[in-house]
Amino acid sequence: MKILITSIIDLKKSQHNRPHQFVKYLSKNHDLTVISINDWWKGGQDNLESYSREFADIFDRINYIYLSDKKISPILQEVLWTKKVNEVVKEGFDVHLNYNTLVSGYVASQKIPTVCDLADDLGSMIRSSPQIPKILRPFGGMLGDYFLHENLKKSKLITLTTGNLVDSCNVPLDKYVVVPNGVDTSLFKLQDNAKADLGLKGFIIGYVGVLREWVDFKPVFMALKSMNPEIRLLIVGKEGYFDENVELAERCGVADKVIFAGMIPYSRVPQYISAMDVCLIPFRKGGISENALPLKLFEYMACEKPVISTELKGVKNAVKNMVMYANTEEEFTTVFNDLYNNEKLRYEMGVAGRHFVEKNYEWGKVVEKLENILTSISSK
Repeated sequence: MKILITSIIDLKKSQHNRPHQFVKYLSKNHDLTVISINDWWKGGQDNLESYSREFADIFDRINYIYLSDKKISPILQEVLWTKKVNEVVKEGFDVHLNYNTLVSGYVASQKIPTVCDLADDLGSMIRSSPQIPKILRPFGGMLGDYFLHENLKKSKLITLTTGNLVDSCNVPLDKYVVVPNGVDTSLFKLQDNAKADLGLKGFIIGYVGVLREWVDFKPVFMALKSMNPEIRLLIVGKEGYFDENVELAERCGVADKVIFAGMIPYSRVPQYISAMDVCLIPFRKGGISENALPLKLFEYMACEKPVISTELKGVKNAVKNMVMYANTEEEFTTVFNDLYNNEKLRYEMGVAGRHFVEKNYEWGKVVEKLENILTSISSK
């Protein structure tokens, strides 16, 4: 098939995400063109292209096109550069996969049978985006809601990371399929001696991922204050509010207990997870996070690590009580101590988590399901 993917994520400047895996697997057997926003703002924060250099061979075998080379908001790129989309569409495609785009995806859907892949509550993301002036965010959110509705209406089928998005995004009940996030279990697996190889000591609580507006470390930092001195927090990632979180650790009085590793190549993420004793998903509750199904959840579990997450609907529906939940300083203190003092529990949670994702959330199986959906849509 000849597949067009419109993406709200700049795959060349973003940390590993869902569309990276779509492109990785689909490009093996199909002719792919990806058109995306140029996220110069994100790329300016760090050398994110080096983070994903392992994907260079994938970019070599696809046609990757930016909406614009200008340093303007991604939202404005979507709105003002529809001409570029129309030019690309003329090349002729069998099917179109719209990954979270609003305007560019809608333009492409006018000419190509479309599957809309919805991974987030886009209206909520726009309303909190630091790339949009605060005064314009409510209007942007309304505009986002409108275009999302139009995209859902125009699409032949809608794929969702979690069924929770049905209600929050008003997805038609008769045209959606859940295609969850997943994990490459051949890459993400427990590595021996990782803690020693990275020069880490003590009991390591860890987080891997972006430091965007939905990540909330304050209750975690406060919980650390009263805990055993050998317990430390390792934060891997830099995209977003890195400096602000460094300052927050200082204000909370735990700067000496928090290690900020910054950005690391994607291929080394399993090693860092393997060095952790417990892994975290400390999200601030809201429209963005509540229905999210984070990739890190399955990556942690594939590396046989016990997970503590904020109590989020998307996580609870996916893994139920296979992870522990905490929302407040007091709750984080309790679960940290429970796992710190119980090595057997940590081991059992880790083994069960690995078995669970191998059975249910392997990326190869997930993208095969998506591929079958695209094939069925293209033939109609």
